[in-house]
Amino acid sequence: MAYHPPSSDLLFPLLGIDERKAGWASIDLNACPDDDLITHRGLAHCVDSQISIADASIGYGGYLEKRSIYRRSNHFTSGEELREIHLGCDIWGSAGQAIFSPLEGYIHSFAFNDKPFDYGATIIVKHIWEGQVCFALYGHLQKSDLEGIEAGGPVEKGQKLCHMGDLQDNGGWVPHLHFQLIRDIRDYKGDYPGVAAQSQLGYFKENCPDPSPWLL
Repeated sequence: MAYHPPSSDLLFPLLGIDERKAGWASIDLNACPDDDLITHRGLAHCVDSQISIADASIGYGGYLEKRSIYRRSNHFTSGEELREIHLGCDIWGSAGQAIFSPLEGYIHSFAFNDKPFDYGATIIVKHIWEGQVCFALYGHLQKSDLEGIEAGGPVEKGQKLCHMGDLQDNGGWVPHLHFQLIRDIRDYKGDYPGVAAQSQLGYFKENCPDPSPWLL
């Protein structure tokens, strides 16, 4: 079945009704020198400066963005080909920022992916609408968000699902949410590739559609 995103009238704002995309800043990590991105402080400055210039409090972007930042970690460089194309949308904010479920569904799986520059705390929700099914990966969360949930547990539209994690919980990143859609999740549990190599892009672009229609 061809993928069709949910219409906006079906969705609840991902960061709640007081934080809508219209007030967010568009973030381009490639706008900053590569040398700035190899440190936590440099990445924070890259993001914060673009948010400040836009007079915003939240930043977003990055779907299919080719990023030099991944060269700093063997998590992305250990294979035969460098993985450097981002498959989700990053929403940049502050640790503790609440994240709400845009649609009903249920918990598919969750995990604490603790390798440096991995997802850290991660929840995957199977969302269902109008005969369509898609898995949404919420990455770089607070580790405490994994407590008290279980696979198969229901998720309500508008439910407070999780929070942006800090450096200790989110894989070592500046606080943000990695929001990625997955059509066929195969056998993955609590994890799924969020960055692809150029040779894999055709498959992943089809299997991980643009999440921007989900952002209100």
